[in-house]
Amino acid sequence: MERRYDIANNEYETEDYDGRYRLVYAYFGLAIYFGQCLEETFSIMLWTDRIFKKKVKTNAEVNEIIDAIENSKKTMGSFINEVKQSYSLTAPIVDQLDKILETRNYLAHKYFKLHIAKFHSTIGQLEMIKYFCDFIDESEQLDEKLKEYYTTYTDKLGMTEERIEQLMTEMKEQEINRTKND
Repeated sequence: MERRYDIANNEYETEDYDGRYRLVYAYFGLAIYFGQCLEETFSIMLWTDRIFKKKVKTNAEVNEIIDAIENSKKTMGSFINEVKQSYSLTAPIVDQLDKILETRNYLAHKYFKLHIAKFHSTIGQLEMIKYFCDFIDESEQLDEKLKEYYTTYTDKLGMTEERIEQLMTEMKEQEINRTKND
């Protein structure tokens, strides 16, 4: 299986001068997106844990728990700390969580400020893309490991992979239909 950076490097080689800049931004955006996906995983872990610990009985109670977490102003770090308390995570996963949080915060708040000069060389641009790709790969791997912790809960709620895929398809269709009507 080809690594994400190898794919990105091949893309980079086919781009012109402007396209290479856009590719750096595209992979930065993808890294931020995967950070947000992990944040959503933490939300799912928290609400599934709360639903089962509180033994909720109604859809209204379920929605109340989900809304409280989804509309929370808590940071990714706060979510990680709550997940650590709610689940018996292994030490390596806790270490990965801490590393991912540190890298995600660095990307979101400091990366370009400290590495903007790299935009002016091919080597620098590829270093930037590699950093983003490494973060994406680590985020995806961690996300898969975390799913093992909450899948029992989501299965009991009827949120199987098939159901999630069905919901995603419905969301996509709604968006396509929305744009067709505009």
